[in-house]
Amino acid sequence: MSAKLISLFARLRAVLPQLPPMPRAWVELRCARRLDRLAGRLQRMHARIARMQDHLTDAAAPGGPASDADGALRRMLAGLRAELARMRCDLALWHVRECGGECGARLAAALARLNRIAVDTHAAAQRLEAELEVRAR
Repeated sequence: MSAKLISLFARLRAVLPQLPPMPRAWVELRCARRLDRLAGRLQRMHARIARMQDHLTDAAAPGGPASDADGALRRMLAGLRAELARMRCDLALWHVRECGGECGARLAAALARLNRIAVDTHAAAQRLEAELEVRAR
């Protein structure tokens, strides 16, 4: 590392301990905004899964779309469901560890919304996976 970077880091270390901690409400607001962005991404994923489900259902007539013969989509959906379950567990652990199980109204609403969307997305992925399994037989 260059001498300039070393001196900059030394000065930063000297200044940082003197800064007061961020107010809890501000930290909770930032966390809530991040959770809202994640919920939006999950909601878009849920919409994509619903479109795939509709496409399979609408094309039930002969000559419809090919099923998931190699099982790649089913494996991807199973992986998504596992990741969603893991994310919900991690969020619950984080909430207890970092917040002591208590938080403000904004963060609680963001957590509840994200949890609801994750459950709905998990269920949609499971339904699509089951539909693909039936078509593969």
